[in-house]
Amino acid sequence: MYSKVLIALCVLVAVATAVPAQPGGAWGGWGGWGAPGAGPAGGVNPWLPPWLAGAPWIPQWTICSGVGASCLDCTTKLVCTKIGGLQRACTDPALPYCNLGQCSATPTAECAPATTEAIVPL
Repeated sequence: MYSKVLIALCVLVAVATAVPAQPGGAWGGWGGWGAPGAGPAGGVNPWLPPWLAGAPWIPQWTICSGVGASCLDCTTKLVCTKIGGLQRACTDPALPYCNLGQCSATPTAECAPATTEAIVPL
């Protein structure tokens, strides 16, 4: 009996966290949690309160125009699917940069670290 309840709870949590973020969310007009400044701005998962939806281990969904992968900045990639986009940070120390939508060891020209080498005349 306990295993069935545990499995059902795990499935419920997995489904609730997989729902893409909706603009405004379902908690917006209820006073307490949806009060201005009480939670993250933008889209909020309608099944989770804002204090839980903003947790770093919960996937952050965004709206995409096409399907594929791209870079948001030097260390974050955006993977777009048919139902929305997922932001993923490049956290692997061996692949810290985002290059052409993939985590890579080589940075792009914009993300290359600035060199401070002095040119010494001969």
